[in-house]
Amino acid sequence: WLLSASLDAVATIREEGLKVESAMQNDVNGIGWVLADLFPQLGIKYLNMGTHGHRALICFDKPTLFWWESPSGNRVLTFRAEHYMTGNTLFKIHGSDFNIFEEELLSYLTKLEEKGYPYDLIAIQHSGYQTDNAPPSTLASEMIAQWNKRYSWPKLCTSTLDGFFSTMEEKYQDEIPVIKGAWPDWWTDGFGASTREVEANREAQQDLASVQALFAMSSFDRTIFPEALEYRRQEAIKAMLFYVEHTLGYHASVREPWNINTMEQRAIKESYAWEAKRRVNSLKEEALGYLQSKFSKAIYPSIYVFNTQCTRLNTMTKVYIDHQIIPKNQPFVIIDNQDNQMEVHLEESFPDGDVWSIYCHDLPPFGYKKLDIYPQTIHTLTDNKPEANIDLTNPMKNEYYRNTFNLKRGTISQIYDYELKRNLLDDTSRWQFGEVIHEEVGNREQLEMFHLTDYRRSTPDSVWLDRTESGEIWDAVVFKAKTPLCMEGSLLEIEYRLFHPEKRIDVIYRLNKKSVTSPEGVYIAFPFESKEGQIALDVAGGEMIAGRDQIVGSANDWNTMQRYVRVFNAQDQIMLSSPGAPLIQAGGINTGRFQADARPATTHIYGWPMNNYWTTNFNAEQRGSMKFSYSFSSGRNSRTDAIVWGNKVCNTPPARVIPGGGDLPNDLEDMNEQSWIIGWPENITLVSAMTNTMGDVVLIQVRETDGLTTQLALSAEDGNHYRSTPADAVGNPLPKGDKT
Repeated sequence: WLLSASLDAVATIREEGLKVESAMQNDVNGIGWVLADLFPQLGIKYLNMGTHGHRALICFDKPTLFWWESPSGNRVLTFRAEHYMTGNTLFKIHGSDFNIFEEELLSYLTKLEEKGYPYDLIAIQHSGYQTDNAPPSTLASEMIAQWNKRYSWPKLCTSTLDGFFSTMEEKYQDEIPVIKGAWPDWWTDGFGASTREVEANREAQQDLASVQALFAMSSFDRTIFPEALEYRRQEAIKAMLFYVEHTLGYHASVREPWNINTMEQRAIKESYAWEAKRRVNSLKEEALGYLQSKFSKAIYPSIYVFNTQCTRLNTMTKVYIDHQIIPKNQPFVIIDNQDNQMEVHLEESFPDGDVWSIYCHDLPPFGYKKLDIYPQTIHTLTDNKPEANIDLTNPMKNEYYRNTFNLKRGTISQIYDYELKRNLLDDTSRWQFGEVIHEEVGNREQLEMFHLTDYRRSTPDSVWLDRTESGEIWDAVVFKAKTPLCMEGSLLEIEYRLFHPEKRIDVIYRLNKKSVTSPEGVYIAFPFESKEGQIALDVAGGEMIAGRDQIVGSANDWNTMQRYVRVFNAQDQIMLSSPGAPLIQAGGINTGRFQADARPATTHIYGWPMNNYWTTNFNAEQRGSMKFSYSFSSGRNSRTDAIVWGNKVCNTPPARVIPGGGDLPNDLEDMNEQSWIIGWPENITLVSAMTNTMGDVVLIQVRETDGLTTQLALSAEDGNHYRSTPADAVGNPLPKGDKT
């Protein structure tokens, strides 16, 4: 949804009477697949990609014109151009020496013909001067005039993108190939150098999607919002976009990590992530405040849990409850209107209150459920806590899995799935499930030369079982480890959580990272086993099967998942998700491979939460307290199930605690739960929902998950159907007959 939000500028430009038909992305060598859907809706007909091959392969062996097709079948005419400053770096069009320009251009055109470039027209990008973000100059016009005076063919001219594309489309429309595939970029690995801020920014992005849905829910009661609300929302989005812009700072950030420019630009860049989180938290309080005003106090305290997804969910929320509501150490019970008791877990305790995880059952889609808090003296407390006897000398079992721990390595060596009736891990793998692999690289320049041969990989120096914990929601197994990754005197903590209410295992890593400027990386092993299995990632706009559903030459050594990555075959699937650590490598540790047509060698997946391998623009080191986590599940093969599960892991339902002291009984029927919108097909996932300041329109962005043409007929719980109109990314109605 954030890419959709970034296109609001198109509407602003058009309001000034300016035409927008072309999009251009320079430098970055990949782009979100969803834009092949969004651009045509907005009337953007053309996309120019001036990609950069620094530490990256470039798609195609020559400039290529093609129809780029989205998963839904939308297309945008796309040109993979040369580097965005080829006119400067190669031809010196900004200079004064015509002989150099002439020689280089003639040589280039000869080589282009030898490569089989099929057209008699090509566009070459240039700037006024040879530097990024340069102003225009007349120097190029003077060079072009000299060329055209000397040669009758080929002729040169300055042109807009629209001019080039419209001419190519008119002349060659029957010859232009169609390519359907994602275009992941190679530079996402740089964000492994800012683990903490990446997690914060992703959390803000996920939370803002939920917050927007909360405002949309409130609008169904005809709430009118202050005009400043939209400004505050846009400021939060702006901070997120500034952070995810493709680099982290100063050009000499790695060579001179303590330079004043490095430190200042790093601080500014990181501040955008924290600004986004701060602004979103404020908006969340405002949205919950609007909704809270619609509910009355009951005799006993209540918790209203809001499901901002379009699927009925069993999932966890997290709330702070002060000691005025639940006195410290007082037994209590949280139940729904059917007297079903919710499982709880104390996460963190403070002098004035506690943070609780609450496992919520049967949350209605795009709605809320009320949970009531009773002291044990009022309502019988059922002991949901399992037997606290965890003996790891034998496999650890629950309803779903039999897990064998390796106590010397702090890993899981076998996960047997009772439903699928098989072991989910590769017994022959060098690395075991959850294992931390520390990679030390001899020099960064190897990757600049597209290989990695000088490296050392190791696991923690020593690992031991620190403790086990038994709880209502999960049982925990916690290891401690000594590793060079940590500050002196501190340890790495690895916590495995085996859930009771659902089929899920979480792995949480905590450490105080030591500042190291020499190149190093961290991988987390997940050696899944799947006969004839493939690896698929949730990417912006659809699901990409690694090595197959992507343009050849796009990033395949590593990728970023939106909500999940899964290993699947015809029968079953294994799913992995991470709210804050999106970088993964599919099939092995592929760093340094750089092979355009490579596919995953195995069904192993490796998380890649940290690295500092870039030679420029990204952080040379990171330090201090770090926490990152991965969630795992398995089941029958279903892309829709994977999306629902990934959404659940990455999006914590917002909740509001309302004190007691009112006159109404807690079991008042019309307050217990509600869906504001029903009728969601199972193969539809809700990406975002937002309203306007008048509260009279809700713009929803959805994605179909099974490749089926699907009609939306949404209604209220009373059966009244909502009038809906297909719209583009900025909310303008689409023409009748549009297939989006």
